[in-house]
Amino acid sequence: MEIQGYNISMIRGDTETIKISCKDTKGVDVPLVDGDTLYFTVKTSVGAEEKEMQKVITEFPDGIGYINISPDNTKFMSFRNYYYDIQLTRADGTVKTIIPPSIFTVKGEITYE
Repeated sequence: MEIQGYNISMIRGDTETIKISCKDTKGVDVPLVDGDTLYFTVKTSVGAEEKEMQKVITEFPDGIGYINISPDNTKFMSFRNYYYDIQLTRADGTVKTIIPPSIFTVKGEITYE
């Protein structure tokens, strides 16, 4: 997996993990807690209705969210650019897009084992 700014690229069919943690405006860690929900959503375009992939994270070991992508999550996706964002809904109902719409590239693979 490669991450440049907010843009992510990965090989189709690989196993990857994206680690999400939050900081306040002063750079102080703000842990994710029980009752919070992270949404990682991938679509073909920003305006698309259909989701190509979505992960919903509700458990946060040590205040950190782990978005686990398994081979099955990408094996039927085309080699191309998609778009993703990450939204945080806090336990108190506050909603914040913590990673704005960005490019999620699925790269080609050679071995299909």
